[in-house]
Amino acid sequence: MSKIYLDPGHGGTDPGAVGNGLQEKNVTLSIALKTRDILNRDYEGHSIRMSRTSDTTRSLAQRTNDAN
Repeated sequence: MSKIYLDPGHGGTDPGAVGNGLQEKNVTLSIALKTRDILNRDYEGHSIRMSRTSDTTRSLAQRTNDAN
């Protein structure tokens, strides 16, 4: 079984890049959630974990520890 870890960076108090009415944290989360849904819908034989599924702050250490 393949293990996939999606890490939509930033989140919570860290918006990432901001411009043109967009915040990077929202764009990365949207892409990661859609990627998860497509993988689960169209493929088998994998497990997916995500560093966040909502607008929360997670440190780099928390994300890497969770991935490992």
